Amino acid sequence: MQREERVCRAGQFLVHLLDEELEVQRPPALPKSCIELGLYRDNPVGTYASIQKTFGAGVTTVATYVTTGRALDPKLAALAKKRGLRLLVSWMPDGGKEGPNQPKFRLKAITSGKLDADLKALALEMKQAAVPVIFRPMPEPNTPWYAWSGTVNGNTPEQYAAAWKRVRKVVKKFGGKRVSLLWSPYVRSVPDVEPNAIAKYFPGATAVDLVGVSGYNFGTTGDLTWTDPRPLFITAYSQIQALAPKPFWISETGSTATGGDKNAWIASLKALKTDMPMLRGVVWFDVNEPNGDFRLTGASAAAAKSLIKGRCIA
Repeated sequence: MQREERVCRAGQFLVHLLDEELEVQRPPALPKSCIELGLYRDNPVGTYASIQKTFGAGVTTVATYVTTGRALDPKLAALAKKRGLRLLVSWMPDGGKEGPNQPKFRLKAITSGKLDADLKALALEMKQAAVPVIFRPMPEPNTPWYAWSGTVNGNTPEQYAAAWKRVRKVVKKFGGKRVSLLWSPYVRSVPDVEPNAIAKYFPGATAVDLVGVSGYNFGTTGDLTWTDPRPLFITAYSQIQALAPKPFWISETGSTATGGDKNAWIASLKALKTDMPMLRGVVWFDVNEPNGDFRLTGASAAAAKSLIKGRCIA
């Protein structure tokens, strides 16, 4: 499967203390079997009013991306605290540009501690947010489009596992008890060969709190075929649960309408509850980009809303 390079980046903001006068909304306790709906938008703070108008309290997690040297948006942290939301923070350790060939950001730099100061600062920001945080460092390493990918930039999958352990050590020391680390490869390895298999990147069950994948239905774009949620995710789910039977998150997903019924694709997400009993969350990539229009608008937004009962996918 081919995929264009895509790096989503949070803007750079000054760190400040959260507004203590915010009227904080405490989320209700959810059953352990609940599958939650999360959302990524390029401007989550500016568009949250429309998210709430469409989904009410149904969106429980807001996703963001932070690259090296950048701060977690304090406005987003404040919003999460006020609205009783969880944050999903993806750490993208590179030079702030697209492409894998960035020697200064090889996995060895992470393992040797050269990025420890950046990690410490981000971990403290996540702690100060005072909300539950899913921290997803170095996502999709089994692909060739990032500086931390295991087959490019002088890296290996084994180095990725070592770098992950270094990241975990720093974040656990400074991030507090509310931060959980999510190990999240891409749903299919690119290239799909044994040396690049998903399992090659696994740092061990004791080194992860949550597991998951990202994966998309790009429709009939180019030589691709329409892929429904079950065949898209079930193989990776089974492989990863064999490595660590821990709560599973689909950390990025979306479907285009090219070559099929997008609304039916969204509706079929609820069927994953049967085949993926450890599934705990689905985070929708609500963006129009060159790979496809994944936005939830009109009928597709209604289809997503219909999945939700309370704060769970029914």
